[in-house]
Amino acid sequence: QEALLPTVNELKSVVKDAFVLYKPKDIVSGDFLWFSAKGEHILIAAADCTGHGVPGAFMSMIGNALLNEIVNEKGIIRPANVLERLREGIIQSLKQSPERGAAKDGMDIALCKIDPQSMELEFAGAYNPLYLVRNDQLLETKGDKQPIGIHILKSNKPFTNHKIKLEPGDRCYLFSDGYVDQFGGPHNRKFTYNRFRDLLLEIRDRSLADQKDYLDRKITEWMSDHPQIDDILVIGFEC
Repeated sequence: QEALLPTVNELKSVVKDAFVLYKPKDIVSGDFLWFSAKGEHILIAAADCTGHGVPGAFMSMIGNALLNEIVNEKGIIRPANVLERLREGIIQSLKQSPERGAAKDGMDIALCKIDPQSMELEFAGAYNPLYLVRNDQLLETKGDKQPIGIHILKSNKPFTNHKIKLEPGDRCYLFSDGYVDQFGGPHNRKFTYNRFRDLLLEIRDRSLADQKDYLDRKITEWMSDHPQIDDILVIGFEC
């Protein structure tokens, strides 16, 4: 898995700065970082596959291969279109249909495309959002409430493509739900999105390397003696 997936140093070679906080629950993980530098555009994704351990890692390999095919081979770079092709690929690869009961298999994902020249970012998400910290504010762009894969409750709809004009110093965060859903603290409750947002604002002036260490330390303190319940992935970057 490590051999096939990109490293933080490779990511840092195409953006101004970045960190990846990656804490698999087991030896292998269903969460994965993916990115591609396609011409003048940089695409970065944080994906969260169904399950963890070996089943999750198997899904991550399929997702990684499909993203490489869609973007690097077919040249599709508009985030919403990438997610739609990814959904088609997952459904075909797993032979999913409502009758087969395979609707639970798939992934959630947050995908950005950055144009460093125009300082424009495009975003599409399957459940997972984009957080952007600008000065003293955290701006959230929500993903669509549908997964990559067969949707149990309703027919699959096109994904929404969001456009954001970046400003110097903006920092973007993509993540799986492993951090916010981790149980711990004095009352053994979830960490929650609210705490996570407050944490990102609290450390907004630190270097990205320091932010990674702080986030790692905080979730470790939060878990204390409680077991890790899911894979954890947080990606932070500055263009």
